[in-house]
Amino acid sequence: MTMALDFDFPWLLVLLPLAVLPLLPRRSDTLVFSSVAWLPVDRVGRWAGWLARAFGVLAIAAIVVGLAGPGRSQLQVQRTGSGAQILILMDRSASMDEPMGSKGVESPRGESKNKVARASLTSFIGQRPNDRLAFMMFGTSPILAMPFTYNHRVIEQAVAATAIGRGMPDTQLDRGMLAAIAQFEGRPTSGRRAIVLVSDGGARLDETVQRRIREGLQRNQLALYFIYLRSSVFSPDLNARLPAGESSAEAELHRYFLSLKTPYRLFQAEDAKGMMAAIAEINRQQNAPTTFIEHLPRQDWSPYCFAVALVCVAVLVGLRLFQVRSWA
Repeated sequence: MTMALDFDFPWLLVLLPLAVLPLLPRRSDTLVFSSVAWLPVDRVGRWAGWLARAFGVLAIAAIVVGLAGPGRSQLQVQRTGSGAQILILMDRSASMDEPMGSKGVESPRGESKNKVARASLTSFIGQRPNDRLAFMMFGTSPILAMPFTYNHRVIEQAVAATAIGRGMPDTQLDRGMLAAIAQFEGRPTSGRRAIVLVSDGGARLDETVQRRIREGLQRNQLALYFIYLRSSVFSPDLNARLPAGESSAEAELHRYFLSLKTPYRLFQAEDAKGMMAAIAEINRQQNAPTTFIEHLPRQDWSPYCFAVALVCVAVLVGLRLFQVRSWA
């Protein structure tokens, strides 16, 4: 951790010479007596005088330093834990508002794919305390809802916000994938990195887009997890062989992902239970030791300075109460 000391208002330190004022003699402290030689030796009073001056100097100095705003900024600490850099890429097209079509009790008919995905992703985020997460949506165009952060609460809020409004009319998965890969560009690699794609559809990618996605995943050492949400019998089974001459955008996308040289895993979910199983498996695979640098907020030390000044003033008040002010 860095130990640099700085001040918010360093120009106020020019007032520090005022701290010598308690050391100057004052005639108001002098008591008139006819013969000084007759006075007894007052060792306690002498020590009290020295203490009063010392606490006076310390009180003024602490107030001046406190007003200057001492503290430490640009703090960094290296932490080690189990986690990864994960970007959640969620489909926010209008089809995600359709029901899953499950016959099970855990996900009754009428529960939308968006709602099932939100619940599972929220659970996933809560199980990854050491991850650096980002959240992006895509439809007609990609939208970066939250860049990479260790603050998982804002990621959960971003996921919850997908329940507001209606989905976008189109699904531009190619633009979403390219935008997701771009979030990793130029970032230092400190452990495992992955994109979790949650969608109920596919895309037919041209050769240029395929090449850009393939090179981007390789360059940034990214694993890809595709959670495919099947909503009805019209949603193709990507693990099944299609009849000759028949194809679908989802199947073509899956075959392209299988051709990647980087790690790829498909999860098909037909209900909330299947979605949770996919999330649990991703959580298990992306659980390797990682080292990262955490940037901490500035530490303000001025309250400690004012606390020292308050204690010094309290001591001065106490000494003042026991001071002899007159022989009368």
